[in-house]
Amino acid sequence: MSKQTHFALFGAVAIAVLTTTSHAYADDSRDGFYAGLAIAGSGVATEEGAGVQQRDNSKTSIGAFAGYKQKVYSNYFIAGEAFINDTSQDRTYSNGDRLSFGTQYGVKAHLGYEANWGSVYAILGAANLDYDVTLNGSTVSESGISPIFGLGTSYQINEKVSANLEYIGTGDSINIAGKSDRGVGLGVVRLGLAYHF
Repeated sequence: MSKQTHFALFGAVAIAVLTTTSHAYADDSRDGFYAGLAIAGSGVATEEGAGVQQRDNSKTSIGAFAGYKQKVYSNYFIAGEAFINDTSQDRTYSNGDRLSFGTQYGVKAHLGYEANWGSVYAILGAANLDYDVTLNGSTVSESGISPIFGLGTSYQINEKVSANLEYIGTGDSINIAGKSDRGVGLGVVRLGLAYHF
């Protein structure tokens, strides 16, 4: 099982635990601007196949975000957010294989439901995907915008402060090491603290 899969499983379990054990302040939450800092765990992986090993790596670092939340109907809301996660990492293996990923930054929308303890939401957006991958002597480099998808939950600590836990994933298909659609992916689990203005 790849480290990226471990991050996804950790994120899903943590979101489920936080969702089922929280009790607090959604009545105190409100529409408006928010900003915060986060701990970000990122995992990168390439697909195995045709005599090529799966390669993966992970890193724990920091991130920052800012956004605006607006209720649209009853307990349903939408939020727009700009973010940056320090996902930059570089690993070279003994046979010359290499994974190098840059910092992730982008914009995303949260589409969610707010309960009396906080909220759960789906994530859709776009972010920079910057990588340089070498497998079996073949190298592919790319830097561009890629779609991101994920899930999140937030816990309203009080009127001004909330905690959030999210998982977002993105990836690409690359022509490398004798295969035209080998997968490369980046997953990020983010635990953040936000201040609501």
